[in-house]
Amino acid sequence: MDTTEELNGTYFYHGHENVTVQELFFLILIEEFSNQTGMETTAAALMFSGAAIIPKSKVLGNSTKCTSIASKMCRRIFKNMRFKNGKRYMAPIGFGEIRRTPYVGAFIARWMAVSGYAQAYITMMIVAKKTRDKFDLIARPEDRITWPSF
Repeated sequence: MDTTEELNGTYFYHGHENVTVQELFFLILIEEFSNQTGMETTAAALMFSGAAIIPKSKVLGNSTKCTSIASKMCRRIFKNMRFKNGKRYMAPIGFGEIRRTPYVGAFIARWMAVSGYAQAYITMMIVAKKTRDKFDLIARPEDRITWPSF
């Protein structure tokens, strides 16, 4: 048998015999996800480093009570480096709130988590598209799924 065949109404896929349509879809999804995990580790690292998990010793006004590893490291690396001409650039704080900051370190740290989430989203869209394409190539026409436009 080849790596992908139809056998008595079920499928044979990479050593798995008597695979149902649902199992075939799941096997392809897992395969495509594992093909993309090289990016996923980077995305997870960026998301984790940008999460506010370190308690602050001093909190002023309505400031957040925690900070992130990225914030600590970027502020240490860039010290009090400011943008030229006193410019203040917008950067996200958590989800939904955006503030302006004149500090290079704070700006970079605040955007790190966002870039991790964006990378994870792109990875999942690639996995979904490759899963759809491979499933539609293998499955019988009556077993195919009507897909959304991705």
